[in-house]
Amino acid sequence: MSAASRLWHRAPLWRTCVFSILIFTALTLLYPPAYLTRAIPVLQPVIDRINRTLGRSTPPPAPAPDAAPSPDAPPDAPPPGQQADGSGAPGAGGPGGTQVAAPPITSDLSGAIPFAGRILPLPAGTWHPVLTTQSGPHGELLSNVLVRAEGGVVTGVIIARGSTQSLPLSTVDAMNNGCHDDRNYLSRVITTDPKVMECWFTGHVQIEGQPLSDSIDIQTAFNRLHVLGFPIPYVMLVATWDYAEIAADHGANIENVTILLSPARKGTMTLPAPPDKWMKQLLPQNPGAERFVHQANDWMEGWTAMLRRGFHGTLSADAPELARAARDPASVMNAD
Repeated sequence: MSAASRLWHRAPLWRTCVFSILIFTALTLLYPPAYLTRAIPVLQPVIDRINRTLGRSTPPPAPAPDAAPSPDAPPDAPPPGQQADGSGAPGAGGPGGTQVAAPPITSDLSGAIPFAGRILPLPAGTWHPVLTTQSGPHGELLSNVLVRAEGGVVTGVIIARGSTQSLPLSTVDAMNNGCHDDRNYLSRVITTDPKVMECWFTGHVQIEGQPLSDSIDIQTAFNRLHVLGFPIPYVMLVATWDYAEIAADHGANIENVTILLSPARKGTMTLPAPPDKWMKQLLPQNPGAERFVHQANDWMEGWTAMLRRGFHGTLSADAPELARAARDPASVMNAD
């Protein structure tokens, strides 16, 4: 009998703790907290259209065969099923062949990472992988969820989706719709090429007391953060970049990157305005919130150029211009 086996058989308390964690995690995934079951308004139309296009629904994930990811696997590697707490126990395979994996959250990522055959630039700081998924009839849609924290409090979350094969053009229509929502703080539609759809917009989401998303990747990722004890500020600014190019087969190659940024004071959950004061029409009455929104809008003006270069594979992790552009308002605030 190995040393590990002897330890397992001699430590009933340890076995009880492990089983309790697994049961708790399973219950959390089946019955997520209230704030994880409603949609982010600016992102949900894209999620719904992509899910319908790929024949996906969004019930809780079903069990899949045993498999554990390699700690050295890149963030966009085809993910095997794994427990949402990252324990390496039997994991989650979603509807329609969706594969879900929780890489080691202790991995440190910065600069830029490979993603869906392209390059995904990361805002300033150290990011950690939370969840990766691969879905669609041919595994043509990848997603990555990453988190950044300081003082134990989340300062940013990245939700990136990218196609590895072309998708129907109807997907592009849904992406474009998000840029024309009157609730956005700011929207920009970029029209420099008739074969390209590019836009970005900013808004906000209230985390506490409200469901976040019905999408399997976002729901499972935030459940994992919840289980691991990551405090998330009650309000996060949402910045979304949508990009699509017409493919040779007349479909579209797409990328959707949504970045959640914390406006809270360094190492705390203290916001510059109460959660119910972040609507666009109320910003002038709340200078702290308005200032953060303006900083985020200014940052996105430059950051979208990095995202675009990453889509075309012309960006390197050590590019000086990437380091300069990466300083998002949450990272600057938390560096003071």
